[in-house]
Amino acid sequence: MIALPIAQAAVPRGIGLLEWLGDLDTWLGPDGILSSGLDTVTLCAAVMGTGILLALPPAALLAHLRRGELTATALVTLGRAVPTFAVAALLVPVALRRGWGFEPWPIFLALLLLALPPLYLNTYTAIRHVDQGTVDAARAMGFGERSILFRVEFALAISVVFTGIRVAAVQVVATEPIRAFLGGDGLGRYVRDGLGQNNETLIIGGALLIAALAATTSLVVTLLERVTVPHGVRRLRLQTASRRGSIG
Repeated sequence: MIALPIAQAAVPRGIGLLEWLGDLDTWLGPDGILSSGLDTVTLCAAVMGTGILLALPPAALLAHLRRGELTATALVTLGRAVPTFAVAALLVPVALRRGWGFEPWPIFLALLLLALPPLYLNTYTAIRHVDQGTVDAARAMGFGERSILFRVEFALAISVVFTGIRVAAVQVVATEPIRAFLGGDGLGRYVRDGLGQNNETLIIGGALLIAALAATTSLVVTLLERVTVPHGVRRLRLQTASRRGSIG
């Protein structure tokens, strides 16, 4: 069954931005901001969850084995070279022929390709550049390779790994609105409808909502990093930064 584009938001041109945002009906209901925002968050969370599962384990393993540097470089180069909108647009006919509808698979796969490079590269680079002396000391203490990877290398690299997650998440949230121009829902619908109706309130309001969600996403990942990163690792990182500052 083919999923048809959703109905456009009916907003009078004369209504101001603050009045529109302050109207309870704007936020509630099946076509309200909360419903569209939840739809965006659900899709972005699914993309990030899949991307983390696909990118982090192989990146960590290859970095531990000191292999795959060319693969990491090629993946990042390819990911930056392919436009997300073009990928999604090319996948729409494929999805329609298979009966999947306009969404969510085309935009899901396109956003996944966008998220994989920073997730993979940051994880690989972080673990690959863990101090070799620390790794050798762990081996000398009798740590197995699995323990070295998870308890030493990944623990020391987790801050940089979270940086990759934050970058990927913000990129996904900021790019997801193109889904609305392919017949989908989400917060991008307000920008799409505003352009279609020549309504500045919808265009500016939609852009502000997308920016606010991207900023919130960055903040949430930062807070997760602070909760997840071991205290000893944070203290070691601060000490290292302090020593580098003193040398400089």
